[in-house]
Amino acid sequence: MTFWKAMSRHPRGIVGATMLAVAILVAIFAAQIATYPPPFIPEDLGIDDIFAPPSPEHILGQDDAGKDVFSQLVYGSRVSLTVGFAGALISVVVGGMVGLFAGYYGGRLGNGLMRLTDFFLVIPDLALQIVIVAILGPSLNNIILVIGLLGWTTTARLVRAQTLSVRNRKFVSRAEAVGASNPYIIFKHVFPQVMPLMLANMVLVVSLAILSESTLAFIGLGDPTVVSWGQMLYFAFNRGAVSAGAWWVILPPGLAIVWVVLGTTLLGNALEDALNPRSARHYLEKPPPLPPKLEGPVEVPEHAALSIRDLTVTYEGTSEPLVAVEDVSFDVLEGEAVGLVGESGCGKTTAMLGALRLLAPGAKVAHGTVMHAGEDLVRLSDSELRTLRWDSFSVVFQGAMNALNPVKKVGWQLSEAILTHAPEMSREAAEQRSGQLLDVVGIPAERAGDYPHQFSGGMRQRAMIALALAADPILVVADEPTTALDVMIQAQVIELLRRIRSETGSALVLITHDLGLVAESCDRVVVMYGGVVVEQGTVAEVFHDPRHPYTQLLLKAFPDLDDPERELVSIPGAPPRLDQLPPGCRFAPRCPFAFERCNEHRPELVQLGSRREAACYLLESVEVAAGV
Repeated sequence: MTFWKAMSRHPRGIVGATMLAVAILVAIFAAQIATYPPPFIPEDLGIDDIFAPPSPEHILGQDDAGKDVFSQLVYGSRVSLTVGFAGALISVVVGGMVGLFAGYYGGRLGNGLMRLTDFFLVIPDLALQIVIVAILGPSLNNIILVIGLLGWTTTARLVRAQTLSVRNRKFVSRAEAVGASNPYIIFKHVFPQVMPLMLANMVLVVSLAILSESTLAFIGLGDPTVVSWGQMLYFAFNRGAVSAGAWWVILPPGLAIVWVVLGTTLLGNALEDALNPRSARHYLEKPPPLPPKLEGPVEVPEHAALSIRDLTVTYEGTSEPLVAVEDVSFDVLEGEAVGLVGESGCGKTTAMLGALRLLAPGAKVAHGTVMHAGEDLVRLSDSELRTLRWDSFSVVFQGAMNALNPVKKVGWQLSEAILTHAPEMSREAAEQRSGQLLDVVGIPAERAGDYPHQFSGGMRQRAMIALALAADPILVVADEPTTALDVMIQAQVIELLRRIRSETGSALVLITHDLGLVAESCDRVVVMYGGVVVEQGTVAEVFHDPRHPYTQLLLKAFPDLDDPERELVSIPGAPPRLDQLPPGCRFAPRCPFAFERCNEHRPELVQLGSRREAACYLLESVEVAAGV
């Protein structure tokens, strides 16, 4: 996503940039805008001009010396903004270097730099600024230097935290492995990663620097040879503006300070998101609009736990949305187990997260309908969805260690899910129910008082399954439930899922690339490639008579225990990138049977029987059309 498009998603950031730009333009063209040049005194100054109210000649009135307030305000913007930007630049440079070196090198150097940072943090900035400026003298250069050198601590801590995160990434290890020096790695690899944070923080520090200068000037430590907004407030309060009721002398510089501080704050928050693609979307952004309803009634099979129709999910791209899932349709009947298979990056997880409205920021359901118990999940409000989640459908997320809160006991997390959907239940009853759920998945009930890190990988996965069963859902979605587990633990998890299905009657959607797991535990299989469904049917139909070339090659790439001598076949190439989807069949660039038509138009799903279909031009024959 380009910078300007990212900024366009933040109207408050645009407002902040506009406010700051107005202040900067006023400072640049102060000589042309001001009514009176310095010293701002009209030639015909008289006794009546002392604290004279606003008039056509003096739109913001005059102060105790008869000086034009508007002209002082305009020229004062130069000093205040100069202090703000110069002080912020010094703070960010010093704080950025300290944070970079402390985060990258660590050890004694890192600890020493952070102890120095902590020392300055515990001393109030304003008190130290007052002492140093009083000693050095209240000149503009001294004020800028003091504000800059005392305002770097927050930047240092932020940059250090970001550097620690970047320091442990693979591309840094790769740079070390090829023999790059530490300074080279810091400035070529690490610095570009933390620069967005530094730039956004610099804008925020500008407002703090302006406030610091205004405070120093207000207490009499401003540079008496220049006019700033803080200096104007100092003179107003010390020369009787309050007792004279001359609000026009006090209000303009105060509002100018508020104007710039508010503008930099709005812009800084927007920049952090626009310049850092890894940051979360701003909480004040509007949620994505709901997709248009499908025309006509949606046909849903009887006893369907979930019916997905023409589901399309997109991600925000640099110029246009990226289509991750397109026109996906399939049904999950009550008590049925459906395996969603395909290579990594084919849209399996995205399709189900889109169906259940659990997509991450930046993704949205652009089209389609997801029917459950007569309700379209795509168009329900958040409050309506909350009543269905876990009661009607639950999720076993991939990576149990990340899905479980590391600082909460496992039993507490189970009780949380139970009490959320049964608030009338007592805490004691919920804890007892938690122990029962752990027992169901083969974990002793007394382990409910343990933390996730005290569980093995297999036990954490079992705990996630227990959590998914907390509210007796109709449908359970299991996303790669056996990933990163050894073969024996995988077999136990598979057996557990199969036993729970038979005992509870819950439907199951199993997202996996493990065809053996699907063959053992599922009734039906849906094969996805490039974000579309290429084939679906019963496990027996698809495994024994695959009709799509991708399904055929996928099965040939998987070992067959009944035919151990069979040679395994690898599929050349890789699934298409979202920004480079082929115009025709998504599998055509890798398909050994592709012909000209495959590269021009995407084939539609061909009905091969009851709930059996595949999308391939090779299937469009007389026999297929006749249902043979």
